[in-house]
Amino acid sequence: MLEQITAMLIATFDSVFSPLSMLSPHISLLIVSIVLTSIVLFINRFAMNKKVMEEIKHKMEEVRESLTQAQKAGNTEDVNKFLSEMMKMNSQYMRQTFKAMIISIVILAMFLPWLNFKYGGAAVVNLPFDLPMVGTSMGWILWYTLISFSIGWVIKKLVGMDYA
Repeated sequence: MLEQITAMLIATFDSVFSPLSMLSPHISLLIVSIVLTSIVLFINRFAMNKKVMEEIKHKMEEVRESLTQAQKAGNTEDVNKFLSEMMKMNSQYMRQTFKAMIISIVILAMFLPWLNFKYGGAAVVNLPFDLPMVGTSMGWILWYTLISFSIGWVIKKLVGMDYA
């Protein structure tokens, strides 16, 4: 069953992204990485409540300052109280991000088999120098990760997604 779904996804993505086959692997994977990263960030932007996230971060900063003051004063009762508050706020923050994370994982899990089918087993980028632990070429997963993190950082800065 899982193999059939994977084969269906591979065939679908292969037909949709077939024009990219004309490009070199590093350029086509660059385009796919930009598209996937943009989709995931778009989902994150609308799945998480920015106002709630900012409020939680602000409250966490206040509690962190109070915790530091209580630690300096040696007041263990207040330290425990502030640590408990911090744990509650961390839990709220995680609940806010969990929904977007699950959606992102599902999207990436759909594309990863196709990416492996399309680019697996071959060097996607040949480097003019030798990198430690990488060598002189990059496979698809390293190239995808490098592009995704870079593009994701730029997009987050451009649209002001500093809360996630």
